[in-house]
Amino acid sequence: MRKFFTVIARIIAALFAILFVVTLILAILLTTLNQQMFNARLYKNALVQQNIYERLPEIVGLALTNSFVGNPCSQNQLACSIDGASPELKACLISAMGSAAFEAIGSGNRKPTDQELQLAQPCLEQYGAPQPSSPPSGNGAAVGMPPFMQNLTAANWQAILTILLPPDNLKTMTESTLDQLFAYLNGQTNTVTVSLDKLKGTLKGPGGIDLILQLLNSQPPCTSQELTQMANGMSTDDFVFCKPPQDVLTALAPQFQSILNSVVQQIPDVITLIKPPAPGTTSLGNGPFGADPTSTFRTLRLIMRVSLLIPFAFLLLVTLFAVRSLKSWMRWWGIPIFISGAVALGIGLLILPGFNAAWTAFIVPRIPPFIPADIAGIGQELVRTIIHSLSGSIILPAIFLLVVGLAAWIGSTFIKSQTTPDVPGESSLTHAI
Repeated sequence: MRKFFTVIARIIAALFAILFVVTLILAILLTTLNQQMFNARLYKNALVQQNIYERLPEIVGLALTNSFVGNPCSQNQLACSIDGASPELKACLISAMGSAAFEAIGSGNRKPTDQELQLAQPCLEQYGAPQPSSPPSGNGAAVGMPPFMQNLTAANWQAILTILLPPDNLKTMTESTLDQLFAYLNGQTNTVTVSLDKLKGTLKGPGGIDLILQLLNSQPPCTSQELTQMANGMSTDDFVFCKPPQDVLTALAPQFQSILNSVVQQIPDVITLIKPPAPGTTSLGNGPFGADPTSTFRTLRLIMRVSLLIPFAFLLLVTLFAVRSLKSWMRWWGIPIFISGAVALGIGLLILPGFNAAWTAFIVPRIPPFIPADIAGIGQELVRTIIHSLSGSIILPAIFLLVVGLAAWIGSTFIKSQTTPDVPGESSLTHAI
């Protein structure tokens, strides 16, 4: 009977020990996510380490002058032909390719196959392809931009953005916004805003004049009519964008400053990204999660915070069913803790290589060809920096658990076994029988 109770108790304890290992590993991951992923410091450090504030003007300049942005039809001419096609052309294309292919290609969900292009060509030749509303500029500037912006090259954009948002100002604005965003997610505030004080200060100072000079110097030379218009005075409504001679630029500097001051007055001091709820507004939905994304997020974070209580409860159950001495305590606690630490350490060490493999296998093939490789590479490095920080937050507690568990396991071998009952109350139970 004694052996029977001992075996049953140890089987139950082993099951609880397995549950302890599983839940502790999950709790380590959830706790790490809670402490790191929802902390603005993680993202601020990643942006600084990757030098994003200094590189952002270059990144945006490349994106704005990319060939796809300037001429989207260069990547999918048939989709542009479908968009705005005449009823006759639409009917011909649907008859030639089928309605499913017509909808998929026209909505941009996929590119046409070579066979579909061949089927559509007779329709395009018969009815003609719709012409774009405005021709793309030669340097790839976005078609929807004002004409003076279509003359800007990537270098021009980089210079303009550097003037508007110097790295220090951009860092201050970004970090302030990140702090507010995570304070909002953590329930510490009910709104998120972006301050434009530094931007307005730049426009009011010498940076504003530098901005106008950069814009004008990137334009074609002024005609005599445009020079006359400049000399007669300009306002924000009839500003002339062309490149005048240097002496004209110097003479017009006071006029530029006056125009800038009128523009700055129209810029708000702050932009509200997330508005506070209206007075009397109640949370949407019923139940523990409801339909309010913010409430759901905060509920999930609460679960993450208390996740460590679950493995602790299983460890107490292991103690109840198996621990009868100091030796058994050190073993029944040491081995599961050691295994948990070893598995968590393996996860922490494999996260970064796993991300690199996943990026190559799944992300790279799905990156649209119009996205420059430099921009994709910067995004990869930024995410890699964040994941590297997360892996470090997993590795440190994993090593601690591994060392503590191994020390307890080894230490138990130096303790002599005691002849105490393995099941509490077994002696009294035996006498009663």
